Amino acid sequence: MFDTTECPYCEYENDMSDALSDGLSSDNTFDWECENCEEEFEVFVEFDPVYYPSKIVYEKCQKCGTTTRDICEKGRIFPYPAHYKETKICRPCFHKGYLEELEMEEKSHV
Repeated sequence: MFDTTECPYCEYENDMSDALSDGLSSDNTFDWECENCEEEFEVFVEFDPVYYPSKIVYEKCQKCGTTTRDICEKGRIFPYPAHYKETKICRPCFHKGYLEELEMEEKSHV
């Protein structure tokens, strides 16, 4: 990735190393003021794909027995259903347990 971009008005090479700290718009553009001529111009950011391979790990839900690659593990997802003794559950069991907790909490406030 290049750390500079040329101003379309004066051709000055602007330093872009801190340009992405404020984030991008949904169309990957942002406005920039030239460090030399102070004219404002639009910058389009293009990202090259980067591939990181990893093994797919399937685990068994300790609650329902379903095998999934999307496991919710106690201590890694918050809030984890406190009334579950199991430490690794599938996403549907997580949602069910979380809903049960919300319902129990609501009943305790009534």
